[in-house]
Amino acid sequence: MKNTSRWGLPLALALVAGGAAASEGDWVAQIKKAQGVVAIERGTQHYEGAVGVRLKENDVIVTRGEASVGMIFNDNSMLSLGPNTEVVLQRYSYDPTTYLGAFDARVRRGSVVVTTGNIAGQSAGAMRILTPEAELQGGRASSYAVSVEGR
Repeated sequence: MKNTSRWGLPLALALVAGGAAASEGDWVAQIKKAQGVVAIERGTQHYEGAVGVRLKENDVIVTRGEASVGMIFNDNSMLSLGPNTEVVLQRYSYDPTTYLGAFDARVRRGSVVVTTGNIAGQSAGAMRILTPEAELQGGRASSYAVSVEGR
């Protein structure tokens, strides 16, 4: 008789852990630091924004109260969100062979620190941070802060 119980626990853990985990081919970033209440909104689903959670295009990242979160993208770009911030990962595509891609993030409210990665290094206009009042384009090896007040 074949023993199939050895797959029971790993399969159960994979199913439980699969909530906010993006499948291997479609994730664009990963949370590296999180402090306080961080939430990920993916369509109609809501997840805790814990360290290790992978993010997908169109995810909304929200920090509440004094929370903060830092994430690194597949092209080595980084976003750090301060307290009471909401950011939508509107568009993200990246080819690790050519370093070409596109990165659009919309800051709805709060403060964000951006460090550009490979996408902006290949084409400055390919990385954009959008706010209700302005559009910022990342250049090669740049870092900047964005703040959207009163929203």
